Amino acid sequence: MDNPTRATDAVIAVIDKAVEHGRRQRAKAQRMKAKARANAAAYEIAIVSFIDVLGFRAMLGARSPHEIHDIILSLREFSMPEEEPARRMKDVRLSSRAFAESVSDAVVRVRVFDTQYSDGAFFHELVDLLHVQIQCINHGVLIRAGLAIGSIHVGLNGSGPVFGPAMVRAYEIESGEAIYPRIVIDDPAYEQFLSDARLHNENHDPEEEMEYVNSLLRTGEDGTRFIDYLGASESEFDTFEGYLRFVERHATLIRENLAASHRPTVRRKYVWLARYHNEVVAQIRRKFEVGELSTDSFRAVFERDANEMLAELLVRY
Repeated sequence: MDNPTRATDAVIAVIDKAVEHGRRQRAKAQRMKAKARANAAAYEIAIVSFIDVLGFRAMLGARSPHEIHDIILSLREFSMPEEEPARRMKDVRLSSRAFAESVSDAVVRVRVFDTQYSDGAFFHELVDLLHVQIQCINHGVLIRAGLAIGSIHVGLNGSGPVFGPAMVRAYEIESGEAIYPRIVIDDPAYEQFLSDARLHNENHDPEEEMEYVNSLLRTGEDGTRFIDYLGASESEFDTFEGYLRFVERHATLIRENLAASHRPTVRRKYVWLARYHNEVVAQIRRKFEVGELSTDSFRAVFERDANEMLAELLVRY
């Protein structure tokens, strides 16, 4: 065989090799896309929180479209995580992360926790929801929500659509069990937290993790476990003065609604809230009584007696 023929054969071989490599690469890409579609279409285990604005129907008649528009945008802003979307497939479920989807005055949050690293997903979701409540109250808005754990579709990077049994359960809790302006934790969700290491921070022992979570929760007279946003939020403020200002805003919001001409079923919600508020104020007063908080320091900051000022924060109903 002469040299030109060998050269031609070599060129053809190189071309055939390149074509075959391209074919394998395209096939691999198609397999990856198919796998991604399959994963995206599957349920996964997650914490699901269904949040709703209390009294939204009344707002439609009492507030301007501009005000309602701002309220809805604020709820979305408070509820939406600030995390950057993952750029690589393996990073999508590296650690627990929350996604959110909103419809009108309702927001659904989904926090995945079946991840490579366990960072305390249950605690983080409770803290996020506590912050949502604080921000909403600062804007004169009360919310109600239900939290459940179960199967949900959220899609890669939270692309949605969001649906599944856990969302249905969270909605049932919000609409039928929460009743008052509180975020209720489903009993099976709490029981799963106690036994499922994926919901814990892997650097904490179970007792330590349980202590962190329980410090954010309260059990009502009806046995319902809910986020103790008023009592547990003290540590979320830079100063005790800032915390008391928040408690004062909370009292003002309740008083305004108790003075309004609400129908009995709505008024009962604010009576419940007043009782909860007064219980927390009583707890703060006890801290001064036992010396956990300093009355002298309080007087130095506020130039008032602690007991006298706290008495003014009680809500009569």
